[in-house]
Amino acid sequence: MVTKGGEAPTGRKWWITLGVVCGVFAAVRFACLFNDLWMDEIWSLDLLRTIHSPGEILSVLRHDNNHPLNSLFLYLLMPATHEWTYRLLSWATGVATIWLAGIIARRQFLLLHPQDSAAQVNAAGLLTAIVFGGSYLLIHYSSEARGYAPAVCLGLLAYYALLRGFDAPWSGWAVVFWCASGLSLLSHLVAMQIMLAGLGWSAAKALLARSDRRAAWLRLAWWHLPAWVFLWLYFLLVLRKINMGGGPSRSVADVLGDLAAFGLGFPSQVGFALALPSLLGIVLVALFLIWRRNRPIMVFYALAISVAVFCALFLPHATSLFPRYFIVSGVGALFLVGYVLARLLASHWLPRTAAVIALGLFLVGNGAHTFRLIRDGRGQYQKALRYILAQTPTATVTVGSDYDFRNFLVIEYYAKIAGPGRTIQCCSSKQWPAEGTRWIFRHSLDGEPAPPAAFVDKAGHPYRLDRVFTHAALSGWTWYVYRNLDFWPLSASVL
Repeated sequence: MVTKGGEAPTGRKWWITLGVVCGVFAAVRFACLFNDLWMDEIWSLDLLRTIHSPGEILSVLRHDNNHPLNSLFLYLLMPATHEWTYRLLSWATGVATIWLAGIIARRQFLLLHPQDSAAQVNAAGLLTAIVFGGSYLLIHYSSEARGYAPAVCLGLLAYYALLRGFDAPWSGWAVVFWCASGLSLLSHLVAMQIMLAGLGWSAAKALLARSDRRAAWLRLAWWHLPAWVFLWLYFLLVLRKINMGGGPSRSVADVLGDLAAFGLGFPSQVGFALALPSLLGIVLVALFLIWRRNRPIMVFYALAISVAVFCALFLPHATSLFPRYFIVSGVGALFLVGYVLARLLASHWLPRTAAVIALGLFLVGNGAHTFRLIRDGRGQYQKALRYILAQTPTATVTVGSDYDFRNFLVIEYYAKIAGPGRTIQCCSSKQWPAEGTRWIFRHSLDGEPAPPAAFVDKAGHPYRLDRVFTHAALSGWTWYVYRNLDFWPLSASVL
């Protein structure tokens, strides 16, 4: 039963169950920490080695690979004895996101369906927590040392503060909202989508106010103006001077297909053809159902999901796209997936059965992606380097590359594994040895075709593919290691 104050009783059992859900998926995320750092994580560490104080994270590191809150965490840890500890901030905030998703979904379900039983309201929160916990999209970014997981967590904390305290503007929840909004922006600028969605939610409530609309608009200004002033100052002092990195050019459709596939647990090969239409259908149905009951909540999710997509489609510079740029869109969609599952479970036996099957397939599909992340990581860089060290008899191991910056950044970071008396020497195209390099590393990102099995360099030296070191999707790359046959002429018959 729902109480007179508009709350559904939770009880100790619900909180314990939510804690168990968080604990299970915290363990899953923890298992994903123990693999090689990939290029962007290493790049962040390299940038931080050039500064002399934490304040220079904002004043000196004018690069889009600098996610200030995460950079501060890395700076305070450096040099870490164990590299996986660099990912602990993302892990902790990723686990907190599961907890926040559960309590936000429960509160929203109560607002949308106040007539439902407490058991149904509580189940909605737990279902959404399971969806957030099991989604590979969130597992992946909760286990790498970047700013996406903290941005999502703190953005959701800001939204929860709105839900809890907006109707009582002088409460301490406004302070929570301001602090969470500012810290989320310092984690990563994707958090601006949540801020904009929260502003839309508040504006819809003000427009629908039946009495004293002036007070409603003043309340909106009280809550949101400090956060947007902070964003304006952050832009003037820091963001407008940022140098942007590059990346491969991919279509919006392909990137959103990957987002849907790795959010719902579909195979990546059917991302655009099947996963994206499925997710879009769920989102549209959920938005329609919510529109009929609570328009401010509908406005929140419509904005949270669509803003990044709109920017990617219509801003001319949006060419180097990755699924992580749409993580807030994915988070908004996952809330709606949890809502639809909760509605199905609240119905008769056939929809309930469909919901259980769908949730099972969701967990199995995402579990397969997660298993690959645990197995292959974001690239098997150290394993590949140990392999060429073991295969090369000389003290100096020369390597070339198809993309010097990406590959050499990783190779030079892990070259320490060569040990005393041995050196891995990276040879750029401008410093190519007359005899060629002993090894060449070629790489492929998600969705890119594999390179050929053999090729000849510009000096006429033959290379043949020797080993492939794979990676899990979303970050990093697969390495194709080529052997120079001029150094091993007898191996040509057995390779």
